[in-house]
Amino acid sequence: MHLPAALTGALTLIARAPALWPGFAPQRTPLLTFDGTRTWLNHADPGEDGWTHVDGAWVWPGRHPSLSAHTAVTLPGGLGAAGVLLPDLSLPGDPDQAARTLAATLIHEAFHVYQGATPSPAWPAPELAALTYPAGAEVRHARAEETHWLRVALRAGAGDWTTPARHALHWRARRHAQLDAAHRTFETRMETTEGLALYVETRFLADHPDLDPDAAPLQTPRGWSYRSGAALAHLLDRTGTPWTGEVLAGHPLADLLTGQVGSPLPAAPHPDLEGAAQAAADAHDADLGARLAAFHAQPGPALHLSSPGGLRLGGFDPMNLHAVGPGTFLHARHVQVRGPDAELLTVGHSVLTRGPDLFSVQEVTLRGLPAPTAHGGRWQIRTPTLTVDLPGDAVQVTPDGWSVRLG
Repeated sequence: MHLPAALTGALTLIARAPALWPGFAPQRTPLLTFDGTRTWLNHADPGEDGWTHVDGAWVWPGRHPSLSAHTAVTLPGGLGAAGVLLPDLSLPGDPDQAARTLAATLIHEAFHVYQGATPSPAWPAPELAALTYPAGAEVRHARAEETHWLRVALRAGAGDWTTPARHALHWRARRHAQLDAAHRTFETRMETTEGLALYVETRFLADHPDLDPDAAPLQTPRGWSYRSGAALAHLLDRTGTPWTGEVLAGHPLADLLTGQVGSPLPAAPHPDLEGAAQAAADAHDADLGARLAAFHAQPGPALHLSSPGGLRLGGFDPMNLHAVGPGTFLHARHVQVRGPDAELLTVGHSVLTRGPDLFSVQEVTLRGLPAPTAHGGRWQIRTPTLTVDLPGDAVQVTPDGWSVRLG
């Protein structure tokens, strides 16, 4: 039993890596790697039973339960480690390039371990704000323009990079004017959380982040913030200022860059990017429209539940949640809602909720329902995908099913 060749090469490269961020030492960060057969732990003692010591590393048979994605993980003994799943990595066929790719990925996740051990206002991001992040053509177009100018600035080398950087800041300001405070905070914090992890990864690779203006209109705000944050950090490096401490103090990367290169400088739009943004926004709207139409087209009776005083959102699946209109959300897989003497739980049955915001639910609609049962004054539906429990005297029969109004 020996370390996979790519991991052996990656550990050698990590040991030789230059300083990438003050106080960050991937050479001493515990690294957890699943090779498809067993899990390897390097740079630390696991602090739990079940591991075997082999060739200077620790081995767990199969995939360790703590490791389910490329991410920072915590082992049962409390050890924080950078986790990587080799089967999920598309490693190059060349052994040297495979080792380099794996090393860069481990360094990225190791930076998240560093972040977890380094308290800073730069890290927490209100990720739920991504669920309601504006998806219109103006926001998408400005993102594409900013991506274009960030790429020009990075490619300028020793030439004039500050002018395109200021153009990028102009389009950022245009975009941020369309966002509310929560959306702006989400973006700037994702840039310091995920963007800086990509920054240290690309510094290790002596490369820049992949910036594609044509793809930018289609990218999610979260996915784009990896690239924008890394790009801003690389540009800050060119200023020669000790900017990393300012980031740890909570200052957004773009604000720091503005302080170094000057105020945003207007730049004319690119018609092709404007058209691509409109097409992306139209496709997004069409997708939401199709999802909503499919929801309403479900055969069978419907239940309309309302409560002027509000219902409590107990849980939901953010990966299967769609904002289909102002204050209107389609929960495509799972949601739990509670109200006065009432409960609704779905796991595989879609639900439409309405209210002032995601968590302030005032109306709930379900369609495609089976026949309910009535017992002991309760009106109930119980299936493998759906639980509805309501006071029977509050349920009214309607032409399309039932309605309930709770106090």
